Amino acid sequence: MTNQQKLTISDIAKLANVSIATVSRYLNGQLNQMSETTAQKIKKIITETDYIRNSAAVQLAKKRSNLVAVVASNIDEYFSSEYFKGIVSILSAFGYIGVLLDSDSNLKTEKAHLESVYNQNFAGIILQPLTTDSAVIRKFLNNNMPIVLIDREFADLEMSSVTTNNFEIAKYAMSQLSPDSFSSVTVITEPVKKLSTRVARVAGIKTVFDQVNVIETQSEHFDVNKLSETVDLNNPKNLLVVLKERLLIQLLTHPSFLTQAHQTQNITGFIDTAMPRYLAPNFKFIQQSPYLMGASAAEILIKHLSSENNDYHQTIQNIIIPSHYK
Repeated sequence: MTNQQKLTISDIAKLANVSIATVSRYLNGQLNQMSETTAQKIKKIITETDYIRNSAAVQLAKKRSNLVAVVASNIDEYFSSEYFKGIVSILSAFGYIGVLLDSDSNLKTEKAHLESVYNQNFAGIILQPLTTDSAVIRKFLNNNMPIVLIDREFADLEMSSVTTNNFEIAKYAMSQLSPDSFSSVTVITEPVKKLSTRVARVAGIKTVFDQVNVIETQSEHFDVNKLSETVDLNNPKNLLVVLKERLLIQLLTHPSFLTQAHQTQNITGFIDTAMPRYLAPNFKFIQQSPYLMGASAAEILIKHLSSENNDYHQTIQNIIIPSHYK
């Protein structure tokens, strides 16, 4: 067969000496229905022949596309860009394409994106929601569209999710900072608004410190100089706990911290990249794993998409990817 000829699934089956159904199962991620040897044989042939599946035919047969909507709360955040990379790394291996939709920290924008996804022929959705209204998401479940939450949980919804150990790690980190060494504790966060992630983090902090001042702000409007009017940034007795990396970086690059980064730690927070460590190499932070969280969310979605009779409720998973204080 020449390079100019377009291979079909039948050609792949003949080369692998397996049935067309077996190749189809491989392409649709149903690896549990074949031996590891068979899966590796098919994978090798597909790689060597540069086989490209006919997406239009797949969509027609499945009555759905190979597009997966990834609705991010704000792609300006390092967390969002990192987990999207993780999602794409898994989806692409199974012939799916991740379509990134940015809510830009705006509930109206998010609602418009969700309406669009609901009315279009997407295979599934991975969602980092801004909304705390479960009814907004429930209609996807009612429509039996596979959906996985990332970085969020809804107690009243039976659906898959990938989160981190927000409460436990916040509590642990605070206990490691010698609570008796600080006269005041200030938490800096974007608006909590009942978002499960932020609620859990604040609760974890409050289990160690009785008196906690919570300052809510938006990353793009955060003014460190204004903060210094209410919090003495140069006082090592004042502990600052920042729940988002962008806010933390703005603090660490402020002159008052650049000049004392080598001294006793009085600032920490959740981070997604190595950047804060470059700014304060002697400080400890709560390191998240957004790439792994994204990859895990995509793996769950693939299982949902591969479930028999499209009943993905049989494969619901709630995974916790631990963060570490180091």
